[in-house]
Amino acid sequence: MATKGQCSINIKKASFKLDVSFAIPEKGVLGIFGQSGSGKTTLLRCLAGLETKVNGEIKFNNQIWLGKRKSLPAQQRDIGYVFQDSRLFPHLTVKENLEYGCKRSGAVNEANKRYLIQLLNIFSLLERMPDSLSGGEKQRVAIARALLKRPQLLLMDEPMASLDDTHKNEILPYLERLHDKLNIPIVYVSHSIDEVSRLCDEMLVLEAGKLVFSGTITDALTSVDSPLLNTEHSIAVLNASVVSTDINYGLSTVSTAGGSLFQVKGELKKNTSVRLRIPAADVSLCKSKPNDSSILNILQARILSVVEETASEVLLQMTVNKDILLARISKKSFKQLGLKFDMPVYVQVKGILLQQNRI
Repeated sequence: MATKGQCSINIKKASFKLDVSFAIPEKGVLGIFGQSGSGKTTLLRCLAGLETKVNGEIKFNNQIWLGKRKSLPAQQRDIGYVFQDSRLFPHLTVKENLEYGCKRSGAVNEANKRYLIQLLNIFSLLERMPDSLSGGEKQRVAIARALLKRPQLLLMDEPMASLDDTHKNEILPYLERLHDKLNIPIVYVSHSIDEVSRLCDEMLVLEAGKLVFSGTITDALTSVDSPLLNTEHSIAVLNASVVSTDINYGLSTVSTAGGSLFQVKGELKKNTSVRLRIPAADVSLCKSKPNDSSILNILQARILSVVEETASEVLLQMTVNKDILLARISKKSFKQLGLKFDMPVYVQVKGILLQQNRI
């Protein structure tokens, strides 16, 4: 993983301690995950230069933001910051809010402004006042304003925390678009598995101010070493590329980085990069290959581990070629099939959530 920033941060307060070291990738989304009070927002504030009495070292693009003798002020760190609430100026139109961001940064670039307005689909909002916008619209404007500074790094602090499900679904496609189009790294704070599985490439997991896991999004969601594996809504993330299209049935075949082939809906352009999200609840197991099944994706696998067992369900980790999949099945089925470690099985993948044009 090529890196753009190296960070070692230490804070000691009467009620809280933060002690983390990590790297920021050159491109893509670095997710910061943790429950309330784990230190996610404090970490972001440290990167932004908004937290006082911070020890450690922060280097970004060969520039020292924090050192033994130096702490670069926030306004000199060349970052964009998107907060949980949009923080738009209520007395200014959307257009005036955007122009204010440009003037503050001194980075007025009309071509860049037009590009961001189109990318975030806010042209129709330019003459409106913030109080007439939905929560999702406000956040899209706030993101555009942050990016108009042309920052080296974009920080996003739970930008959908205040939105209901409808408005979250409205804004998520635009965040996915940012992932694919921006050439700067994004640090994205969240406590939502759905958000990080859709947006993030690398993950940091915090607990009580400590870094307890660091790795790719795939490892974060499927590794037995990750605290995210035991979540209620377990899901596997696989990166893949389109290898062929079947126009007769409106399907495409994709090949994962681990060498597995899946059929997905849609006629996709060959060699397009895609992200597959496969919920554990949509994977079932068979001891022998089913000959008559409506399921298109049936693959040979081997059980790696029994991750979690409750009174009614079992979470299993399987290897398919070099990919890792998860299956959440009933405890009764688990017992009746006599499933155990290293047993060969067939997985039936009933549902695949597809995202196109990944980095």
